Amino acid sequence: MKNLISLMAMTVLVSGCASQLKKDCESTNWFQHGESVAMRGEWLSSDPKLLSCRKEEAEISESQADQGFKSGRIKYCTKENSYLVGKSGDPFVPQFCEGSDVKTLTSSHTKGIRDYCAKSNGFTAGASGKKYRNLCPTDLESGFMPEYKKGRLRYVEAQIKNAEDRRRELDYKMRLAVMEVASAQNKVHMLRSQQSSLEAQRIFANDSNNQALKDDINNRISAADSNVRQAEWKVNDAERAKNSIQAEMDKLSKEISDYRTEMAGL
Repeated sequence: MKNLISLMAMTVLVSGCASQLKKDCESTNWFQHGESVAMRGEWLSSDPKLLSCRKEEAEISESQADQGFKSGRIKYCTKENSYLVGKSGDPFVPQFCEGSDVKTLTSSHTKGIRDYCAKSNGFTAGASGKKYRNLCPTDLESGFMPEYKKGRLRYVEAQIKNAEDRRRELDYKMRLAVMEVASAQNKVHMLRSQQSSLEAQRIFANDSNNQALKDDINNRISAADSNVRQAEWKVNDAERAKNSIQAEMDKLSKEISDYRTEMAGL
């Protein structure tokens, strides 16, 4: 019975996640999404969100996504944008720009990269949280990287502090969640004991000729069965909440470990 309840709970959880994804897909502005994909220099045909929504069989506007992609591609393949992409420290994809003056776009991007890689921008670039993409030319990298590392160290230290603060919050929530699970399990145990007692009383009632007593016992057993089911659902809810907290704690622990490893090399 317990396994059946757990299976039902898992089914509802998976169904709920799928339903939420479908709602998100159907509420998306697909023109804007298609445009943003193109502005990242990526192809709509390999976009993870669009592929997930198709798999979910959600109602999406393919035509709007395509129109948005075409609009974004035009904007992406401009001299102004190629410069801004470089100024952000990101690579530019000239192959994405068929029919455009690729040489001009590449030259503009190179200028943006050189501005990004200026020594004066190093600390700001590092403190932004954006990882270095190894795009700086040799003549600028030697001046840029020491400043970048100082900024990156500031960012990493802040991330570690934030993650540790959040983990302390979760430690407290986990203690409460463990108590909640234990309390819910104790409630189930108590209700099952009541069930057993009522079943024993039903045997006695069935041996009697008192129909009113039989009806009363049967009604009480039915109510007890319902109470047990509700209590088991509460156990499942409490365990899901605890597992969710644990998952976030594990994620934070990994993030802290990764940041500390990176910090050692800065």
